[in-house]
Amino acid sequence: MRKYLIGMLLVFVLPPAAAQEMTYQSTMLGVMGQAAIYDTYITSSNYAGTNFGLFHEQMRMTGLNERSIAMQHLFNLNVAVDDIQSMAMLEYGWGLHHRFEPLNGFQFFFGGQAHGMIGGIYNLSSNGGNNPATIKLHFDLGLSGIAAYQLEVKKQPVKLRYQATIPAVGLFWAPGFGQSLFEISLSKYPITFASFHNYLSMRNVLSVEVPFKYATVRLSYVNWMYETRINDNETRIHTNTLFFGLSKYFTVQPGRSVKQFME
Repeated sequence: MRKYLIGMLLVFVLPPAAAQEMTYQSTMLGVMGQAAIYDTYITSSNYAGTNFGLFHEQMRMTGLNERSIAMQHLFNLNVAVDDIQSMAMLEYGWGLHHRFEPLNGFQFFFGGQAHGMIGGIYNLSSNGGNNPATIKLHFDLGLSGIAAYQLEVKKQPVKLRYQATIPAVGLFWAPGFGQSLFEISLSKYPITFASFHNYLSMRNVLSVEVPFKYATVRLSYVNWMYETRINDNETRIHTNTLFFGLSKYFTVQPGRSVKQFME
């Protein structure tokens, strides 16, 4: 009865044939990183300090387009903490990527991603007319590409992977210079159309995975560049972080014929 209920749930939740596909999952901690932050809404001074975070990814082939479409979920937390300034950004991305036929051992994916971000920056040293904190709220649609390659080092398989994501259009929170939350509450909420003219962002993820007997170790370098210019406010956030964690493949129906998203 339990197996029957699980099977019925998968029929309604997953795309056609997806229950037979193997899911890739990875969780990593940002163990070493640097962040550079500049935001004129709270202060015009530059901040440079330590950055750490959490990175979680799930990806699997779906039953769409003759099983050539991969679905990806990305969760990312960036945290920078200092005696003067602190930052926390929580992001979620959902994407669909078309898997191309392998070329000379390389595997390529290309598609789109829906992305949301919520967070803020708090500055203890702000004075004068500037606010001590600023809210960051985004929703956007963009492009995403993945290149993967597997090689052997002393008969040990090693997977290399690079992914880049670039937002194209969306909406984001954009108050006027020095406008307080009280002033915002008395007027229309400052939600602004976002595109390349006022919002530039890019995330680069370069990963190395080495499988061992009981676990696959993943090491990733994540570079995030984020800039906005709107309503006399300018924000620049650049982070470079080294992540370390584990990854694995699994399926909810063991024994079935499965297909990994990255062979």
